[in-house]
Amino acid sequence: MTETPNLRQVQKRIYLLSNFEDGLWDLLLGTIFMLLAIYPLTREALGPEWNIVLFLVSLGLLVGAQLALRHFISGPRIGHARPRRTPKLRLLLIFTIIMVLLTLSLVLVTFLGPGSEAVPSSASETSTERGYAVELIVVLVIGVLFTAMGYIFGVSRLYFYGWLIGLANLASVYMTHNAGWTFNIPLAVLAGGIMLVGFVLLSRFLRKYPIRAQEA
Repeated sequence: MTETPNLRQVQKRIYLLSNFEDGLWDLLLGTIFMLLAIYPLTREALGPEWNIVLFLVSLGLLVGAQLALRHFISGPRIGHARPRRTPKLRLLLIFTIIMVLLTLSLVLVTFLGPGSEAVPSSASETSTERGYAVELIVVLVIGVLFTAMGYIFGVSRLYFYGWLIGLANLASVYMTHNAGWTFNIPLAVLAGGIMLVGFVLLSRFLRKYPIRAQEA
């Protein structure tokens, strides 16, 4: 009777260790939203078409780099395991797909939206109201998704990530519409904070799980 709960706890611990404890997931998340923060700047420099190509290529490289780092850094320290296709694993896959779609949706809104040129005040107010409605929905959706995943996997920082990402994006939209900012500073600050958390977790992970010298 006691073996099954213990086994589940061990499986959960291995899953958390291999996916969230090394900080690589945080580094990937922070870097993606840093790219979104500078997206308007690169759009001005490259134009809309080349800019979205640059973003998608960068996104692919980041995902590939994260997988490679996990293989060469985390793998030798905690080993490689093939997790069973449990309901939680399927939920993580669904969550990842939804987050990719939401991220691409944010990019497409920026890609298809108006540029940074000035607009009349009356039109600006109307655009701002529409932007707030959309971004408030984004705050709710991302916040609920991250909160659900934080609860399911027992990763408390996910609770904060979702709501802060949504609010930072809302603040960036507000400053873009009302102050003409082309660099999404609130989103960049949050992305930098998430990346800092990732670096701290990675440093702690490397100290906690050093590679043991192989015996001859």
